[in-house]
Amino acid sequence: ALVAASGVAQAGTVFSDAENDLFDNGFSNLDIKSVTVSHDANNVYMSVETRGYQNWTKYMIYMNVSSASDFTGSNAWNRPCNLTTQISHYVGSWVDQPNTNQQNWAWDGFNWNMDGGTTDNDQSQTGSNIVTFTISRSFLGLLGNGTILFDVGTSGGGGNDPAVDCLSRSTPSTTGWGDPSTSGNFLAYTIPAPGSIALAGLAGLAVGRRRR
Repeated sequence: ALVAASGVAQAGTVFSDAENDLFDNGFSNLDIKSVTVSHDANNVYMSVETRGYQNWTKYMIYMNVSSASDFTGSNAWNRPCNLTTQISHYVGSWVDQPNTNQQNWAWDGFNWNMDGGTTDNDQSQTGSNIVTFTISRSFLGLLGNGTILFDVGTSGGGGNDPAVDCLSRSTPSTTGWGDPSTSGNFLAYTIPAPGSIALAGLAGLAVGRRRR
């Protein structure tokens, strides 16, 4: 509770993916092992771990945010990716430059807009094949309680490259570079309001003191 009140990130939830589930398992940098999601009062954090690492990897995060009012089956990069859930927000990112490498997009019902601007991903753990993405809760419209339905895909540098791996699938998401990808069922991460957690925790501390 005190951690939540101070704005420090909560312990993460790990969403695991099957390994060696690509059309070509030689692309270890595209093979997602897990995604760890956490949050604090200001941001949501997604740490993507792959089986290997190459700096030409592209990352795509699809999000259906419960507070949004408009959704679409497309993505802001117009990649050939068939999604099983419509989305309201999209993060597209790359690692072949150290900063200004994460685009944060929101759907307004008609167009994709980079309302969240271009920010930096965290490449401090690429030696362990991990890249971490910070996504503003204000940008997502999730300053209180809410749920994010999401999926994460990895891809190459070509504008028509599909998601070679999807966190949501334990089987190949595409049969090859020239074929569209298809996601599985989106995963869910729920955010309670930090203030509510803090108040509940403080109430628990008070009860504990009375008992003692």
